[in-house]
Amino acid sequence: MTEVTVRQMTVSEYDEWQHDLATDYAEEQVTAGNWPSEGAYERAREGNAALLPQGAATDGMLTLIGMVDDEPIGRLWIGLTHPRGVPDCAFLYDIEVSAEHRGRGLGRALLAAGEVAARDRGAHALELNVFGANPTANDLYRTSGYQVVTQHMRKDLRRPAPRFVPSAAYRQAAFAGDPSALAGADRRLTVQEAETCLDRAKLAHARFLTGSGDHDEELPLLDRAVALFRRAGDVTGEAEALCWTGIFHQVVRQDDTEAVPFYRQAAERGDPLTRSFALRHLGVAEHRAGNLTAARELLEESTAIRREHDFPIGIAANLVGLIYIAAAEGRDTTEMITEARALATAAGATSVLAEVEEAAQATS
Repeated sequence: MTEVTVRQMTVSEYDEWQHDLATDYAEEQVTAGNWPSEGAYERAREGNAALLPQGAATDGMLTLIGMVDDEPIGRLWIGLTHPRGVPDCAFLYDIEVSAEHRGRGLGRALLAAGEVAARDRGAHALELNVFGANPTANDLYRTSGYQVVTQHMRKDLRRPAPRFVPSAAYRQAAFAGDPSALAGADRRLTVQEAETCLDRAKLAHARFLTGSGDHDEELPLLDRAVALFRRAGDVTGEAEALCWTGIFHQVVRQDDTEAVPFYRQAAERGDPLTRSFALRHLGVAEHRAGNLTAARELLEESTAIRREHDFPIGIAANLVGLIYIAAAEGRDTTEMITEARALATAAGATSVLAEVEEAAQATS
């Protein structure tokens, strides 16, 4: 992913952005059926002015230009105080990659740079709103780790619900002769299919862990997910599927040699939590091979990522392995056992808690 940095807007950049922002936002509101077209631009300008009374110098607002090397490629607007008062949560008001730079994957990199800027100023989370009629933006946020918190839905009661509702991409191509949206729509469906395959593979793995049913489809589903994510160019999705393929070989088939290459690919290309899983299981493989130092370093790196991203069950699971390693190295395990118990208990993770107690008993 190309690295994008951000800097504060200049006065002229801010003025141009305000015009473009109001134009686009007014169009979105009209398209969504929220505003009438008459006066929409003026209404959008007034709304922005209320949020930015001192312009680019408004306290608590980040109005940023995205840069690749020395070239501007896009714009960001982030409020460090959430408009509905959500504590420690910033709010993304606007993100846009300039038209001449689109199609290069810079939207994800620009979003990541904005996340860093918000986190560096004390935000623990970043929230946003996105219109349902903007599938490109929905796809970007979903594949960047954003989850639906609330959802507004609407039905027009003046007309019966149609039995057949063609997609926007189909309508644009079939009815207007414009196929430009087909590739994007196909990619979205490919990613959705990949995610479904991955979710079904996880369910199959859970059936294996609990002995509650057939799990023969797990590996074929993972292979399909990897192929579909790769076809869609979704690197982080592919990395997660590769990581779970490694877990299949290590946990189901007890084959660390087969699993390790999948973990290494996932650790190199995945998002932070996927990397934490890959490092954890690489640590398990090193532990089984008797390489305690390498195992400890991998588990500690995985645990540091999980602490940063607030994954308490994952921290407790890693501590189980670290307890065994510490005991083998002749170090005290009391603090790790206490923390692992507390985390597993608070999360209601009874299976992990049982592993903690087993480790405590085995190393006492």
